[in-house]
Amino acid sequence: MVSLVKTLQGPACAAAVMLLASAAAGGAPPDQPAARMSVIVGKDVSGTVYKKLGLPSLKYCWDTCVKEQECSGARWGVIHGDVAGLCVLLKGELTLKALSAPTTDDGKPIHVTAAKKLAGAGSDGT
Repeated sequence: MVSLVKTLQGPACAAAVMLLASAAAGGAPPDQPAARMSVIVGKDVSGTVYKKLGLPSLKYCWDTCVKEQECSGARWGVIHGDVAGLCVLLKGELTLKALSAPTTDDGKPIHVTAAKKLAGAGSDGT
């Protein structure tokens, strides 16, 4: 156990120590989030737009959707080579559609990632 703690650094070390301490005390692992996001592979999604947010990363987009009760899915669009992008939060019924290849006015590709919110925690997603 000592060698594991010495190898990990920063937040990973703190999380590992908490998990090991919890296991040693016979406690359960930390609570999982009530919802998570799941990527819709090879498809785009549409629905009722209720928020458009310029955000620094995909993680912020998904975290926002998970936290907001009425959010049922999100579209993340980012210009090739950038990290920040546009987060479109959707509510209500989601409709799947073919994935397109949008571009900016000057021809740079825009990468779109669609995700839906799933109730309950899981091993993948946010």
